Amino acid sequence: MSSYFIYDSINQYRSDNTVSEGTSNGTTFTASSTAGDAVTNFSRSSDHNIGTIISAVANNDGIQYAVGSTATANAAAVYFTGDDNISSGTSANFHISDNTTIGASKGTITAVSAAGWATTDLTETAGTKFYTIFAGAVTNVSEVLIGKKLSFEVEPDVNIQSSIDYNNIKNSSMGGVEYVINVNPGQEVITITFQNISQTFKDNLITMQNFNKADAKKMVYFDGTTHRWIRLEAMQFAEIADGRFSTTLKMTQQIQ
Repeated sequence: MSSYFIYDSINQYRSDNTVSEGTSNGTTFTASSTAGDAVTNFSRSSDHNIGTIISAVANNDGIQYAVGSTATANAAAVYFTGDDNISSGTSANFHISDNTTIGASKGTITAVSAAGWATTDLTETAGTKFYTIFAGAVTNVSEVLIGKKLSFEVEPDVNIQSSIDYNNIKNSSMGGVEYVINVNPGQEVITITFQNISQTFKDNLITMQNFNKADAKKMVYFDGTTHRWIRLEAMQFAEIADGRFSTTLKMTQQIQ
């Protein structure tokens, strides 16, 4: 399967956007008047952190992301910390609208049984309100990312590099004895290289980088086998021929 990124194309993580919980009757979304009436910790579904789950979800409960200005999405990714409590079928539906009339589903996430990312393509749609409507008592949801999917036009060159950054802080005592402070269990750093990509793919990478403000936002990277929650450093491009470019992508996997 082709590698791809899913990134925030709707400015979902802007602090001035409004996240609301509520319920759907299949046609209309009704926001709850009291926090926690529908979904407990609903704001944690888009807090850039996969460590804390939402809870108390019932069938047709949902979350609305109101982003203010019109934006477009064609993909969604949901991180589960474990089994979603749905035996089969649909776990969540996604809707895009300009109001609380949610319209037809633009895509679905099906039931999952283990921790990890579940992703889906959406019918590409513009709107100001983006909805996640749950199809049952869904559990273990910790992050919902709605945005754009950027598939690789070619797979990266075979010299993919991987290392672990332990973020060790090395100091020396007054007597010259070295000591090290280890601040986390280690983060994988992945470096991939494209030696020959088109102007179109370069432009798409730059568009993604602009939405992310380089590594200011986290996003999902799929390498053909595994989904990763990563930050991508700013890219540099070299023109190797007329309309052809090379670049290197350096990604750091996020702990939460």
